[in-house]
Amino acid sequence: MIQATTVYQVSDLVNEMKRLLEASYPEVWIEGELSSLSTPASGHLYFSLKDEQTQLRCAMFRNRASLSRYKPKAGDLVRVRARISVYPARGDLQCIVQHIEDAGEGVLQRRFEELKTQLQKEGLFANEHKQAIPSLPRHIGLITSRTGAAVKDILSTLERRCPGIPVTLYPALVQGETAAQTIVDALANAVQHDQCDVLIVARGGGSLEDLWSFNDERLARAVFQCPLPIVSAVGHEVDVSICDFVADLRAPTPTAAAELLSPDNQALLRQLTSLHQRLGQSTERYLQKRSQQVDMVYRRLQHPSISIARSRKDLEVSIRRLHQAMRTRLAGRQQAWRTTSQRMQQLRPDQLISRQQNQLGQLAHRLHLSQANSLTSKQQHFKGLGEQLHLVSPLATLERGFSISRDEQGAILRDSSTTKPGESISIELKKGKLRAQVTDVTK
Repeated sequence: MIQATTVYQVSDLVNEMKRLLEASYPEVWIEGELSSLSTPASGHLYFSLKDEQTQLRCAMFRNRASLSRYKPKAGDLVRVRARISVYPARGDLQCIVQHIEDAGEGVLQRRFEELKTQLQKEGLFANEHKQAIPSLPRHIGLITSRTGAAVKDILSTLERRCPGIPVTLYPALVQGETAAQTIVDALANAVQHDQCDVLIVARGGGSLEDLWSFNDERLARAVFQCPLPIVSAVGHEVDVSICDFVADLRAPTPTAAAELLSPDNQALLRQLTSLHQRLGQSTERYLQKRSQQVDMVYRRLQHPSISIARSRKDLEVSIRRLHQAMRTRLAGRQQAWRTTSQRMQQLRPDQLISRQQNQLGQLAHRLHLSQANSLTSKQQHFKGLGEQLHLVSPLATLERGFSISRDEQGAILRDSSTTKPGESISIELKKGKLRAQVTDVTK
């Protein structure tokens, strides 16, 4: 029996391989030696990654290549982040590169991110720990290489903008294994001298490896603990270091740091001129105002005799008012005395006892009347209740001709069936009782 065999078209098989590879390897990191580098005018990059046994074709398209800071060269050991795919036109396996970096820089970058995450969790980057930068420093401390371009840029900028600010250089290495420690020592030296009110930690641009001393943990903690405000000016604007995050202020370049700390000399002169003009105008207005006040006071001045006459008149008016007030107060006191005397008369013991006796007699008379009225009312009420009670009394029933029959045991007879002929019964009348014998019973 012949089994059916699946036959693929070439394009179908290549597309199926492309689909499976892209689904299985959506993104991978690959490390190898860069070779066969091609940089056409389109802006795309084409190269191969190889090791001792094999090689792999790679393509990095223009939109990604333009964002990369790394400039690849043939023979470099690189690390790429890529998607695995198939080029359908030739059926070749290829890598679509999203990111490329020097293999050495990749390790440093990971170390940088790890340290950054650690220090951020500890709060070394928090804004509440940032110190205020003085708007017009009295003395600037500069920590950088004695011979680098950074020191020249900073000093020339300060000389151009505000030459009056003194600057002290605390030299340190800015590259190499011992550079971080020399920067830490320079910070301690600046704090010990206690003559600066702000520090600049600066270095020119370079690769991640060149700037690595500013990513040292010892330096980061020294910057965080420094009692003086620190401006970090490391590298170019695109360069970022741990020192930038910990410092109280980050400047994109050393020149920018000098501009941030130094006011423009011409601007200061213009401001001073404006303040001088405002001061002159304010002084002139003040003098004019005071002169007007002096004129007004002068016009109000009078001869002493006029003032004395006015005061004498005011005194006479005040004396009259005083006499009137005394008379009014005395009359009020007299009326109060009379009122008090009348009240005292009413409170004399003999008059008070007399009034109380009269009131007691009236109350006794009212009590007798109330008792007599109450007794009469109670008697009438009792008589009415007696009459009502008599109406429902058995005696009243007997008076109307009725009688009460009882059997030999004394029980009241209410039904003829409760007795029989021959039995003796008693009959109670209004006056007296009868003894009788039952001769006949009718139901």
